[in-house]
Amino acid sequence: MATPAVESGATRTGRAAPLPPDERRRAILHDVRALVLDRGAAVTTRELALAAGVSEGTLFRVFDDKVTLLRETVHAAVDPVAVVPALDAIDRDLPLDERLTRILEIGFERIGETMRWFAVLHELGRLEPNPQDLLEQRRRTHREWAQHQQAGQLEVRLAVARVLEPDAAALARPVDQVVALLDVVLVGAAMQQGEAARRGTTANIPAIDVLVTHFLHGALAPSTTRSPS
Repeated sequence: MATPAVESGATRTGRAAPLPPDERRRAILHDVRALVLDRGAAVTTRELALAAGVSEGTLFRVFDDKVTLLRETVHAAVDPVAVVPALDAIDRDLPLDERLTRILEIGFERIGETMRWFAVLHELGRLEPNPQDLLEQRRRTHREWAQHQQAGQLEVRLAVARVLEPDAAALARPVDQVVALLDVVLVGAAMQQGEAARRGTTANIPAIDVLVTHFLHGALAPSTTRSPS
């Protein structure tokens, strides 16, 4: 009697076929993300395995050690490209000030989450051994990550430009320059938040509607008459 063919994607035992290595890696990084953000470097390998739905042995067939897994989780979580779908979802028919408000809301939410992830990264720095033979490997990994971040930030700027493009003719500067100026607002706020966090205080950042009004109309009151240049 002929043996029935096994369908693609399943084993003879009826279990799903194992994921390819890259997919398995991405799945684990996704599944442990919330746990790592909550527990930081104190998370145990058992907790990580439970969150990922795999055995501890599987974790360490994919990642060299716990620190490597946690570091890659942070790197994946702070990928700038993650906000592009939210930016692309902004309704282009909304008034410009409402679109700017949504851009800043997304940006500030992302900044707050990224600061939490960098706190985890700082914790990992205290756990990781520093043998000399690993230094160059870490430098290379950091360079690759920095290049990826730079490419991701470009994707974000392009997404913001797409949101502003319907009003390009009404803007005083080219859209790409307006995007760069908007980035200054977000980065400035992020620096204030970071400095306040280091001091254990709260940053005194204006409300988003105030920032949007100032960004669109400047610091002069509506009744102020500009003197001729």
